Amino acid sequence: MTSKRLLYIVPILILIPALIFFMWPEDMSDTIAFPYISHQKPLMDPHLPSSDDLSDKLDELMFDGLFNQVATPSGIAYESGLGTFVGMDANNVVTIKLNSTQKWHSSYKITVDDEIVNVVDADQAVTFVAQDINFTLRRIERLRSLSRDYILIAQALQNFDFEGPNAGDEIQFKFKGDRIWLEDEIKEVLSFKILPNTAELTAVSYSVGTGPYMPVPPIEEKKDTIQFYKNPSGTAHFNNVILQPFIDNSTFTTELNNARFNVLLGTPFGSISPILGDEERFFKKSNASTTFFAILLNTQRLSRDQRKAVRQFIDPKALMNRLYKVGTEQQRHIVDYKDNEDNYSDHLNYSVFPSSSYYVEEQIVSPRRDTAEPDLSALPDTLRIVAVANYGYREEYYELVDALNDEKLFFNKIKATVIQNEDIAQGHYDGILIAFTGYKSNFLFDLYDIFLRTPDLATYRINLKLTRNKKNEEVLDPTSITAASNFSRLDATAGSPEQKDVLKYLEYLHGFMATREIGDKQAYAGFIDELEHEMALGVWLFSLPTLAYFNTQFDQNTIHLYGVASQLSTIEKWKERIEE
Repeated sequence: MTSKRLLYIVPILILIPALIFFMWPEDMSDTIAFPYISHQKPLMDPHLPSSDDLSDKLDELMFDGLFNQVATPSGIAYESGLGTFVGMDANNVVTIKLNSTQKWHSSYKITVDDEIVNVVDADQAVTFVAQDINFTLRRIERLRSLSRDYILIAQALQNFDFEGPNAGDEIQFKFKGDRIWLEDEIKEVLSFKILPNTAELTAVSYSVGTGPYMPVPPIEEKKDTIQFYKNPSGTAHFNNVILQPFIDNSTFTTELNNARFNVLLGTPFGSISPILGDEERFFKKSNASTTFFAILLNTQRLSRDQRKAVRQFIDPKALMNRLYKVGTEQQRHIVDYKDNEDNYSDHLNYSVFPSSSYYVEEQIVSPRRDTAEPDLSALPDTLRIVAVANYGYREEYYELVDALNDEKLFFNKIKATVIQNEDIAQGHYDGILIAFTGYKSNFLFDLYDIFLRTPDLATYRINLKLTRNKKNEEVLDPTSITAASNFSRLDATAGSPEQKDVLKYLEYLHGFMATREIGDKQAYAGFIDELEHEMALGVWLFSLPTLAYFNTQFDQNTIHLYGVASQLSTIEKWKERIEE
């Protein structure tokens, strides 16, 4: 064979497998597959919020609570998980019967041979016991208000403990008597995910649960592919759940269209995708917004009057209309879980508490709206706003940055740029655009995530140091709140004109997050809304619609999304569509 012919043949031989890889559909039979951003590998900790919302969703695959929150066609319900509700007596003592036959994932050995997963019984079965609940409660209590579970449990139970089990495998919790407890409210409190008592209290990630799927050891050829396999003692219909790695989310809709995976848990902008409009191949489902965009203002560079002027100057509605191209042929259409279409105004926010949150929907707070004309003379010559686009919502960040730079919208008063994550700590910005993920539309709302998070989007760390005051009450230690410790550059240690209000705001913040009383939490929410409005710490833009797409390989009648229930809350019930 001549060298000239080889020059033609070799590239073709190289090209063929590449074309097969990129153009030939994956075999998705008996498999649920969705994408993740490769440099954001999920870490499973069911008691702490994660820096990426996918990790929080995956908790539903691996872990159970005594009760599990699930979506139904008409609302949210609580199903028995590791416990069954027996009843509550006149003294607010709740009795739960334990499901002591449930096995931990460590009861099985998982091996992979030529990409075939094999599951066999381990030498000894490890079953769920009451000590596992005790261990989990101790961990949650230790995490305190860093954990959303702590906030929920602390306002309901007399203490982080229970009586039992008795001979009938029943345990008893003592609930507070300051309210009438409905059965679903009790089950919500007891829906915290349970870890085995052999786990480490301070582990970075947890891999053993009792949920419908177990993690599979990675194989070298596909070390970035994350795989789970059906729990033999569970009821899941699909054997495999696979997470496919991609560089970013900009190609997700195209890759779903090309059959590289069969579930997309979120679309760019949360909008309806014209690429996926073929109803013969895809169907879509929506649930409540759990992500909102805000611009946190730098309190070290902008005075209060300047921050108020910025809030009046930046019009969230104009930004949202620009982002969704409202009124143009390219309009990005949206739909919510109540089937309301193109209801953009419903997603606008006027407070640190989003409009879809419990505190606004139930009118616990009534956010004031800035209708006054902005004082342009109070603004700096150029308002520098930055964003980091490497940790999700890449397309949204870039388009919002373009919109902020639009002369027609903001008269060249804003210079918005995308920066690297490590540049945030320098504080060279007047405002930072951030997407906050994972908020709930019930009374659980994580203000620490907004105001006390270390200014580093690559890791999730809350700067929370507690001390005791003269009354021996647990309070936030102001020495831990410095400009370098949070995105807003709040500093409780400096003798600035705003120090008094900063200290008061931090007091309200900790009070809201730490209180065990619902009435107190509602009162603190009002204080926070009022004082934040006066201090103008942020521009609260809008909540991102939530929309998921599924391949019609699935029976859509078995997949339910509703409200704030996790998108994967019923994954073990998903079934393949039976061809007629």
